Amino acid sequence: MTTITITGKKPGKTNVTISSTVNPAVKTDVPVTVLSRNLLSYGPAEGNGLTATVNTDGSLHVTGAAARQWAGLAWTFPCPVQGTVILRSPTFIAGLTASVKFLDAKGHHLGGQVTSGANAVAIPAGTVSLRFEILSSEATPTAKDGDLRVQLESGDTAHEWMRPDNTSLRGGGCELANLYPRVTGLPKTVGAAPGITVTAPTPGTYRFKGSTTTGAGSWNNLTSVVHVDAGTYTMDATDWPLGNDSWLMGIQAHISPDDGSEGANVFKPRNYGPKTLKAGTLQCNIFVNTTGEVDKTFTPRLYKID
Repeated sequence: MTTITITGKKPGKTNVTISSTVNPAVKTDVPVTVLSRNLLSYGPAEGNGLTATVNTDGSLHVTGAAARQWAGLAWTFPCPVQGTVILRSPTFIAGLTASVKFLDAKGHHLGGQVTSGANAVAIPAGTVSLRFEILSSEATPTAKDGDLRVQLESGDTAHEWMRPDNTSLRGGGCELANLYPRVTGLPKTVGAAPGITVTAPTPGTYRFKGSTTTGAGSWNNLTSVVHVDAGTYTMDATDWPLGNDSWLMGIQAHISPDDGSEGANVFKPRNYGPKTLKAGTLQCNIFVNTTGEVDKTFTPRLYKID
């Protein structure tokens, strides 16, 4: 008869003692490494106004104020398992969200993610790496100074938090990809006498400069389209020209679902917050519906947050 005794139950190096009760007795110690059930890898990181350091217990200490909403910190590391995973944060910092995305061999996001407090998620086929992200969810990020304990583990049941095996992986700044489609055919003039000229000083950023004595009414002049997968999206802009509740200058978006169901306006002034969208074609319109002198610059943003 053979028995196996584990002489250590915490992550780290230990021995497995194997012994036999037959005569003559045989006994040997086999060195093993006990791995943490926490599959994350992270370490010190700095970017987008936030700084993370590692506490003595292996948790993260995060300070600072994020530069903008949906910006923060990230760590990328090889995917250690296949199957189903679940993410939990027994301690959290209000205004920050934790998630893990799945990346292919080229570092491209495969779609989907696992978020803290949500259901378990199956790791997509072709996943090579994981990206652990801590992002600001606040429209106007506030200063943070607190500890985070986040755990990613196999299966669909969350267990008591353990420190990850790797807490020395360097991280850096990260933000959600801006999916807002580029407006083409610029420069373009809207309105009259002499009109407002629209240019793109940098890709994705638009400047409106000039004057008009009649309403510009540019509802169909600055359109662009993008196909979106099913999920939760939010729309925003860097430096809204006249605020996010103005019908004089802003963004409106209409979705035509792939399943042939009725389309709808999903983003508009006073209603740019998170929306659950079907897969479909999203038509985005930057509108200018004002008169007089104009000299405004802004960057429209479309984010997939889940």
